Amino acid sequence: MKRVFGVMVILLLTVSFLAACGEPPATAEFTLSSVTVSPSAPVVNDTVTISATVTNVGEESGDCDVSLTVDGYPGSESVSLAGGASTSVSFSYDATTAGDYTAELSTPDDSKSKSFTVSEEGAPPVEGVPTWSVGDYWVLDCSYANPGGKTEQDTCQLTVTVTGEEAVGDEACYTSHGEFTPAATRDAADMPLTLHLETADIWTSKAHLVYLKQSSAIAELPGLPSTVTWTLTGGYGYPFAEGNTWSGSVRVVAGVLDEITDLEFKILGVETITVPAGTFGCYHMVAYEPTSPGTYVNEYWINTTEVKSVVKEIERSLWAGVETRELSSYEVS
Repeated sequence: MKRVFGVMVILLLTVSFLAACGEPPATAEFTLSSVTVSPSAPVVNDTVTISATVTNVGEESGDCDVSLTVDGYPGSESVSLAGGASTSVSFSYDATTAGDYTAELSTPDDSKSKSFTVSEEGAPPVEGVPTWSVGDYWVLDCSYANPGGKTEQDTCQLTVTVTGEEAVGDEACYTSHGEFTPAATRDAADMPLTLHLETADIWTSKAHLVYLKQSSAIAELPGLPSTVTWTLTGGYGYPFAEGNTWSGSVRVVAGVLDEITDLEFKILGVETITVPAGTFGCYHMVAYEPTSPGTYVNEYWINTTEVKSVVKEIERSLWAGVETRELSSYEVS
């Protein structure tokens, strides 16, 4: 089931950010991003790890103290970064009392906060589908390999940013806008074409946390957006559990191509995987054609607590080669 475009493309606004804000400052300036709390639902007597990414957006090297305050507890860590460089910092906090808390992190130039709740030991986990907010984003490192092909290797960075909400049919969805940076170079399957994927809009089911529609722009198909529409049946998507299965079809429209393929989906189980953004417990979801249940056309590792989205993806169906995407940073509310 090879295709001529990507399923999930994503947004990195570096170019537009620089255009809006001008050149980076000459002196060192330290910003914060990707603030996380682990575990995301701590209980009394847990040790909570609060982490963030620190970036020197200036051109000159410099030193910086990163400070944490949570429930009156102070913490501080010194970092030294060259211009344009980033590093991660982590603080530990012993959760001795149940309640709602806000972790406040700051540098001399920036501040970020992250709220979390400490529950009584033995309390049941909070139920309900993970929620997204406008501005949530996920950045992934993307690697494409097609040994012997015209594009043997391609790497780029992707980001997906939540932009709002819109229904697909009768189902409420989150909308996201995406962009490859730089544009992804891909070999079309079964055709002597090299394609460059640029932007995409994505619709994700609010209730089930699965894709329902995507419209992407390819440089070689100007004015002809390529669309993918998923029609799913049964108990699909969230809440995920080992052994869950559901059926569906995917319709692909790209230029003169208009094709519908039946697919089966299955949750193989829960796995702990490590990617550049960290180590996460994930549901391992696979997609395959009914006639070839042992051959996975797509694989997804989804974390529903800290990340609330895909942590890793392997795409074997759309291009002549194989594309792997791994989470490198993220920020969710």
